Amino acid sequence: IEGNMQFATREAAGLFRRSLLSTPSVVRHSLRSHGASFHTAALSTAGPKFLSAKCVNPVFRVSAYGMATVGSDGSDSDFAPKAKEPPTSTDRDVQSEIKEMVSNRKVVLFMKGTPDFPMCGFSNRAVQILDHHSAAYGAFNVLEDMDVREGIKKYSSWPTIPQLFVDGEFLGGCDIMMEMHESGELAKILTDAGAVRK
Repeated sequence: IEGNMQFATREAAGLFRRSLLSTPSVVRHSLRSHGASFHTAALSTAGPKFLSAKCVNPVFRVSAYGMATVGSDGSDSDFAPKAKEPPTSTDRDVQSEIKEMVSNRKVVLFMKGTPDFPMCGFSNRAVQILDHHSAAYGAFNVLEDMDVREGIKKYSSWPTIPQLFVDGEFLGGCDIMMEMHESGELAKILTDAGAVRK
């Protein structure tokens, strides 16, 4: 029995190798580059442009162009994208929190993302302007707190992000910061506030 099983295994492996040799080289390269171990009988043609390869874990759908995506038919739901629900609080006083934030630091930038990884072009420009002036500032990522994201718009009566506060006063968004930078007014405000690093 053991000899028959070894023969069957060798025969199945040979069939699998021959089926791989008959697939386009781009697809073979893509399948190998994912380092997955394939079931012999799992390789099948799903259509003229797609090759479905069922791996031990997970399932990839590989196009003839070598693109692989997780979450195709038969994939585990753990690999599917999930939306993150923002925490909400009904008894939270966001306006007081914002007032405390802008009062405790000389310069505060409410932005999308962080200074190291801005998540929008306007926030990126605001960071570049402040960095150009060597400003010492605190940054708040509004993408991590929807209450503050909406609350800051109400607090400043300004509809967009980013928003810059110096000494507790709202200066403006990206366009106003750019105008103040170009006129030299921003450099004076930051210097007067003692917010320029030496």
